[in-house]
Amino acid sequence: MFGLKSNKAVVGLDIGSTAIKAVELRAGTKGKRAVYDVAKIGYEALPRDAIVEGAIVEPAAVVETIKTLFEKSKIGNRDVVISVSGNSVIIKKISLPAMETEELAESIIWEAKHNIPYPYEETHVDYAILKPPPGAQERNLEILLVAVKKDKIDALRSVIHQARKNLEAVEVDAFALSNALEINYPEDFEEKTTALVNIGANVTTLVITEKGSPQLFRDLAIGGAFFLDNIRKDLNLGPDAAESLLRGDRPSGIPAGEIEAVLSLNIKGLLGEIEKTFTFYQAENKREKKIEQIYICGGLAGLPELASAFEAKFETKTVIFDPFRRVQYNEKKLSPVYYQEMASFFGVAVGLATRQKEK
Repeated sequence: MFGLKSNKAVVGLDIGSTAIKAVELRAGTKGKRAVYDVAKIGYEALPRDAIVEGAIVEPAAVVETIKTLFEKSKIGNRDVVISVSGNSVIIKKISLPAMETEELAESIIWEAKHNIPYPYEETHVDYAILKPPPGAQERNLEILLVAVKKDKIDALRSVIHQARKNLEAVEVDAFALSNALEINYPEDFEEKTTALVNIGANVTTLVITEKGSPQLFRDLAIGGAFFLDNIRKDLNLGPDAAESLLRGDRPSGIPAGEIEAVLSLNIKGLLGEIEKTFTFYQAENKREKKIEQIYICGGLAGLPELASAFEAKFETKTVIFDPFRRVQYNEKKLSPVYYQEMASFFGVAVGLATRQKEK
């Protein structure tokens, strides 16, 4: 979004609160459809508290982690695209009358100044014109207004520069996820109303797409850290034991029923926040709308109870999102662990890697 799209491969670099993920894709075409295969891929955990609630606390640790990731994964491409999410990012849908491009740009600035809770001078602003969903009667332009605090991007740009990489563009997580959904599930993307839910450490990102047209993007201030804090407190576990529990390892000495009760309570809290967004979407524009398919990804997607809890709560088919479903992955050349066990971590990185730059 905050950069140029053109025609040379870049590395999708997803800098999360607990780990950094990188994907480089080779792009081609098959008929009229773009096709991709994974050229390079990597994952490197960050030191604890190097990034806290989206803010870089230990820049040197983040820089070294990026360097290590590229070295271990043998990624020679230095051109990267990153993304941002959380409370420093504002995504708002506005409606404007159809107008000339120059007049539209002026109107966008006016709207940004009146819809962003930060001083306009302290933010980077961009926008996208949304394609109306089939059957919509609106004649106005539906605009997705995006604003990111400059200090957020400046901090990220600094660590990228110190790691000796070239920052080509900055996206938002939600747009990257939408790209990954479109290339991997084109039939659902074009024909259904879908919700993609990416559950990160501190932020859960929701993307709702209606028959090929992204309609709602939202970041919720809840994620894996919410689960970990409650598990540590309620079950009296250390950080490592709590993380192992979320990966499916059940600690000895604690009754299974007690563990399940704590997990169930936390899942209920997460789903309650997601329900508010679903309700808002379904009530928007006074049109009858129903979410027909839910995908989940991110650090908590593999929690055994989660997909079934989504289905029970929303009465909607829910599956774990596979960012490599239509992206070729050569397990003879690349570690199969990413494709087989860690796929749900790479939704944002794959979406970012679909962008390209000028040769």
